[in-house]
Amino acid sequence: MRQRKVAGVVLSVAVFWGGAALAGPEAAKPQAAEVQARDTRADQAEASYTERLKEIRLIEIRHLRSDKADEFQKGRQKILAIEDDAAVAPLVAVLYGNNVKYRMLLVEALEAHANRGSKAAAAYLQEIAVGDGNKGRRNHAIKVLKGLSGRPTERLMVHLALDEVPALRDRAATALAAMLEKKAAWLMVERLVTEEVQLVGANLDRYDMQFDIRATVAGVPTFRQVQLQAATPGAGIATATIELPEVNVIDVATTIGMSERHVLPDYQRVEVRHPEMLAALKQLTGKDFGYNQAAWQGWLRSSDCEIPAWEPLILNAE
Repeated sequence: MRQRKVAGVVLSVAVFWGGAALAGPEAAKPQAAEVQARDTRADQAEASYTERLKEIRLIEIRHLRSDKADEFQKGRQKILAIEDDAAVAPLVAVLYGNNVKYRMLLVEALEAHANRGSKAAAAYLQEIAVGDGNKGRRNHAIKVLKGLSGRPTERLMVHLALDEVPALRDRAATALAAMLEKKAAWLMVERLVTEEVQLVGANLDRYDMQFDIRATVAGVPTFRQVQLQAATPGAGIATATIELPEVNVIDVATTIGMSERHVLPDYQRVEVRHPEMLAALKQLTGKDFGYNQAAWQGWLRSSDCEIPAWEPLILNAE
């Protein structure tokens, strides 16, 4: 009886593993196919990027670098004629640099791509609206974004909510106010007055020490005999012996200088008000509660203004 039971268990295990071995490859096929398809798409995207990058770089070398206006216009027309969405990232890689004409051409090309529905172009325009150092180009990018269907603001909202650089937050707020993005008001209020750690001074500790040791030591005089000889008339030589004193003198002169300097930075948490954020809030809401964040939030609650995904800190009214 026991042998029959053991044999049954062994048979069951064999059937189980056999079934698993048969089902394993079949179950793994969809997953392997999905991975292969994903790898294929990645390879195709990389190939498209490389192809477009070569094309745009060639246009830049042949036409855009020329000092002749007509050659630059030829290059501009060729750039604007590229409608492939895969060209957006290569356009940024080639044209976004220190050359002012290149940057303006890039904004123009991104506008064309964004009008055709390119999400990548809209994202780059939002980054230019925040990160470009030239106010004119930032305003141009904002103008383009306002004209797009749906008015994309997702990356501007990310900068306002998460960016730790005050200047970039202020630029994002300016762009969002210009685009009438009402849900940005809560985040603007939170960033209106911030507490930041700043270097307000330094404590200087300095220590100077100097030692000057001078000593002259003279030993006990000793005498030694010295024999002197001198010629005398008649070709003779006179010899005399005298005693000369000798003194052993030791001169010691030593200077030791020690100087230490410790600079200890003085950091303090200070309250910082952001006038650009306040200006954006007033433009967006038509209200002015100054830097009173609790008053702003009280008004926002009463107006049922949408709270964005990045929920701000709700202050208690004082």
